[in-house]
Amino acid sequence: MKNIVITALVIIASLIFLMFAKQSDHDLTLMATTTTQDAGILSHIVDAFEKDSGLKVKAIAYGTGKVLRSAKDGNVDILLVHDPLNEDIFMKGGFGKERISIMQNDFVIIGPNSDPATVKMSNSASDAFKKIASKSIFVSRGDGSGTHNAEKRIWGKIQVDQEKLSPNNYIITGSGMGRTLGIAVEKEAYALTDRATWLSYKNKGQLSVLFENDSDLENIYSVISVNPLLFGHISLNAQDIFMKWIKSQEARETIQNFQINAENPYLAILP
Repeated sequence: MKNIVITALVIIASLIFLMFAKQSDHDLTLMATTTTQDAGILSHIVDAFEKDSGLKVKAIAYGTGKVLRSAKDGNVDILLVHDPLNEDIFMKGGFGKERISIMQNDFVIIGPNSDPATVKMSNSASDAFKKIASKSIFVSRGDGSGTHNAEKRIWGKIQVDQEKLSPNNYIITGSGMGRTLGIAVEKEAYALTDRATWLSYKNKGQLSVLFENDSDLENIYSVISVNPLLFGHISLNAQDIFMKWIKSQEARETIQNFQINAENPYLAILP
């Protein structure tokens, strides 16, 4: 009799758990890099998907480094990130099921209109960084994000250890792109940012784009579905619906039609 009662209680508890689990206010968790949130493309994509699919998405934005770490703990169904080297590591570690490059824009080097480091006259992004390191202030996100890692790769090309730069000349915010741009404006300093976030940023102060169009400034965004075999709670059906949609013509048009100040900052590169 005692065993029957215990078994019944276990069944009831399980049913209650399942009932509340199904009452979630979303069908899918999408974790994305902060640049997509700052620029507005994240909500643009989510709104279009929800309208086409009827599913509800919980969208969360962090730097790409934190997004990838969180995904390794199974806290998300889909990722939207822009750090190809660390995405490769993520996929090779078996944490991702499918990875699709969906769009690209580019990074730009912004700085004071007076351009004391003569960045405008640079031959490459590496050359621009070399000039900045010798005499000017640079503001870095310093947060392990895709933008920060792109910056570090450029410093690496000119063999500059940014940690050894004077803290008066190399300012680390540990924050997202918006906060970092705010400090760059305040200090009239140089910074690396993605073009879309810069276009959407309101208070540009005395700063402008000083260097662009370099191979080291390429910025590709990819969508990754987290491996459901590692985490039993992954919403496999919703995940599959999203991955199918993001490859569609509707998704391509959603990205291509996104504008900031009458400009289309993203190029769809869907398969």
